[in-house]
Amino acid sequence: MADLQRRHDFIGMDAGDLHALRALRVPLTKVLPTALEALYARIRKTPEVSHFFTSEAKLDQARRAQMAHWEAVMDARFDAAYVAKVRSIGEVHARIGLTPQWYIGAYTIILDQLIRSIIEEDGAGSSGLFSRSSGRKRLAESVTSLCKAVLTEIDLTVSFYLEAIEAERAKLRAEQEQRVRDDHAILSALNAALSSLADGDLTYRVTEPLPEHATSLKQRFNASAQQLAQSMRRIAQSTHDVMANADGIRHGADSLSQATEQQAAAQEEMSAAVTQIALGASETARETAKARQMAVSAQSDAEQASQIVADAIEAISRIEKSSQEISNTISVINKISMQTNILSLNASVEAARAGGDGRGFAVVASEVRALAERSANAGKEIASLITKAAEDVMSGVTQVHRAGEALQRITSQVRDMNAVITTIATASQAQSAGLDEVKIAIRSLEQTTLKNTAISEESAAAAYELVTIADELAQSVASFKTQAGSTGSIAKKTNNQLRLVSTNDSNRQV
Repeated sequence: MADLQRRHDFIGMDAGDLHALRALRVPLTKVLPTALEALYARIRKTPEVSHFFTSEAKLDQARRAQMAHWEAVMDARFDAAYVAKVRSIGEVHARIGLTPQWYIGAYTIILDQLIRSIIEEDGAGSSGLFSRSSGRKRLAESVTSLCKAVLTEIDLTVSFYLEAIEAERAKLRAEQEQRVRDDHAILSALNAALSSLADGDLTYRVTEPLPEHATSLKQRFNASAQQLAQSMRRIAQSTHDVMANADGIRHGADSLSQATEQQAAAQEEMSAAVTQIALGASETARETAKARQMAVSAQSDAEQASQIVADAIEAISRIEKSSQEISNTISVINKISMQTNILSLNASVEAARAGGDGRGFAVVASEVRALAERSANAGKEIASLITKAAEDVMSGVTQVHRAGEALQRITSQVRDMNAVITTIATASQAQSAGLDEVKIAIRSLEQTTLKNTAISEESAAAAYELVTIADELAQSVASFKTQAGSTGSIAKKTNNQLRLVSTNDSNRQV
């Protein structure tokens, strides 16, 4: 308030000016809405200012505040509330970044409308506010008073604006200085922490009190250092385990490589043996096929022989039947011979009775009897021969029957043998094909074994490389201190063991 009075005293604003302002209240109140509308129409078209008002509601709110403020100015109410309002305007402008050029420009637009209305009111005639002869003087006083009030307010607003800016700058400088001090403290703590970390000391923790915004950084560093120490201890232990496992893997890989090489050699020998067996099986299959053909031919010959025997038995049967018929015929001849002999005896008797007349008939009878005797003797001989032939035929029939039965058995056996040989031939061919497949499988297995041998060698090399890497890792871990009073004891122990393993490996390789 004293500041405002000092400004009024300097520009000579007295009670007369206050009275002149109050006299302008009625005409200025009429034109003030038009002046404010002109101002906000210009603001809408100016991007540098319009972005401070996000909506028409904001513009209306600002317009109403301007109206109330101007009513206080026209009432010449330059009290503490007025000063507080002006201070608030200046501080708000400083906070939102509205520079004085736009504030002064806005007052210029409003003053343009207000002064024009005052002058136009003076030129309106005898009924105007300044129509008397003293009107010119009062017009000048009114305009001057209005300008004094507006310019004083602009000066005061800009002063409050600059004070707010300076206060903000002072605050920023203080905050910046405090931030520099805080940053120095933070950097000092971090420098000590990072130096310890760079030296491999993972037990160091930040204990200095730090600014509030760096508390999370302090906590995160301490947590990270603790987690890193735990990780390093786990890595050291894992390195130890890797060393033990890597050595076992290497031994296993070497053994597997040797066993795989032996297996490859054995498979190669087995492949050669199977190849020979396959060749023998193929030869056996071919010979079995030949035997089958021979068995088929033998079966055919046996069947033909059986047919021949059957035909012979049939022919002998016919001979036997003919012999029987001949025997019957000889029996008839014998009967005829007996009858002829009887007739010849009768004829001799009759010839003897006849005496001399019957002498010739007796000779004939004698010849007939002799012929009958010879016929009887011949019939007996033929009968004897036929009987002997019949016996021989019966013996031949028996032998032929036996031969036929033997041939039938031979034919049956040849047929069975043919079936067996056929089965053997089929099985031999299947075995030959199976052996070929086995040979192919063994070759494939041999190739797989060779690949496995290569993989085993690579695994052995990888295991040796793993031992080397574990050695390097142990050396790296050994440089960290992970526990109070301890400097990577696990890592050092692991490192020594890994060096021993590596030395043994090298000796074994040599």
